[in-house]
Amino acid sequence: MIKIDEIVPELEFLQALIIVSVLGIIFELTGVWMTMLFVGVIGALLVRGYKKSFLLGFLGVGIAWGLLFAYLALTAQAMAVGNFFVALLGLEGLGVLIIIISVLVGALLGGFGGVLGRATFDFIDEFLPSDESQPPVASEEKADESPTEEVE
Repeated sequence: MIKIDEIVPELEFLQALIIVSVLGIIFELTGVWMTMLFVGVIGALLVRGYKKSFLLGFLGVGIAWGLLFAYLALTAQAMAVGNFFVALLGLEGLGVLIIIISVLVGALLGGFGGVLGRATFDFIDEFLPSDESQPPVASEEKADESPTEEVE
């Protein structure tokens, strides 16, 4: 049976980062922020290793959310809404703090999704039999190993 890591080829980190960032933007446009975990899981398919998976999910989702918040700050009243919520805490003029915290939360979701995905794929791959782990035995070797009786 084919393992998960054999199905999806490993990509260069920059290529995977672009893919994860685009997927982060697309998934965020659905309006469900929890889908950032799935973006991290998809990113874990593209790279190998826990550190790379976390970093890819963290940076990919962080970039995606940063771009979306930058767009909203330029075209909508995102800063006014941020300033309003920070003013409720008694901190005037720190609306950008809400945006930074939001991007950080999204990036952490992507990073933890990447680690979760990598751990899941490694766990599943551990139980899948590999064609390479058991080389076929030649018929001549079987014949040599069979017990023979000598007749006197």
